[in-house]
Amino acid sequence: MNNLKKYLLSILLILILGCSPEQVKDSNNTQEDVFESQESFKFEPVAITPEDKPIADNAPEGMVFIKGGCFILGNNFAQVDEAPEHEVCVDDFYLDIYEVTQSRWEKIMGFNPSRFIGPDRPVEQVTFYDVQEFAETSEGRCRIPTEAEWEYAARGHADARYFWGNMMNGEYAWFEDNSNGQTHPVGRKTSNQFGVYDIMGNVWEWVSDWYDAAYPRGKQINPTGVMKGNYKVVRGGAFDSSAGGLRITNRTWLHPKNKVFPKVTTYGQVMNEIYNYVGFRCAQSVKPNLK
Repeated sequence: MNNLKKYLLSILLILILGCSPEQVKDSNNTQEDVFESQESFKFEPVAITPEDKPIADNAPEGMVFIKGGCFILGNNFAQVDEAPEHEVCVDDFYLDIYEVTQSRWEKIMGFNPSRFIGPDRPVEQVTFYDVQEFAETSEGRCRIPTEAEWEYAARGHADARYFWGNMMNGEYAWFEDNSNGQTHPVGRKTSNQFGVYDIMGNVWEWVSDWYDAAYPRGKQINPTGVMKGNYKVVRGGAFDSSAGGLRITNRTWLHPKNKVFPKVTTYGQVMNEIYNYVGFRCAQSVKPNLK
């Protein structure tokens, strides 16, 4: 009997020692585990090559040049509608450095729908159709960016949860822990690698794509989303969002007339039915003669 006990204890000890913490972790892999295992990257501004400098120097006032390229859009380890990850390529474009402010909005539209009033604060509580009218009135100086363009610009080439890394950092964004429950003047936080401010937090941002609950599979070139739908995509999170709501790949939807279809998320993000803090920023395509 004693020999049997010793034998069983030996087997148990081998099993315990043979199962490393990494193996236990792998058997219960989560999004947190995946991000924590990624190698850290160095935060650096995106360099402009000599051949692209004339295009960058020709950026419209208030915009920055975004050098196009290919990247992996989406996230297989988060919510269902962020998958599947797939390769996407976008052309060069220009993007607003700041979210459209209330003063800029009022000059064109003649009214201010925002709850938190301030000329340098982002305009909010605008419907997609309001934004579309703003763009059409701008005489070619504004179009609504696609979801692919938005995510490409937001990433700043970072392979992480946020453009600054995998842990939330209030130096880069206004969110529920540091916003004091309100929007803030644009440009008060640190910009991303492309020189774009507030692309995470402050207010959600409309993009041009109709919402679809799953991305297409396979490589996509300048995708514009499905041809029609009931809801438009909004991106980036707002001042009242949780840290999870500000993840680069997080997406939700909103009726283009601003009627709410609440999304139940892993991160508890709820879009308020009375106040929807959604704004936008403009994009422009690079003219062919500049390439």
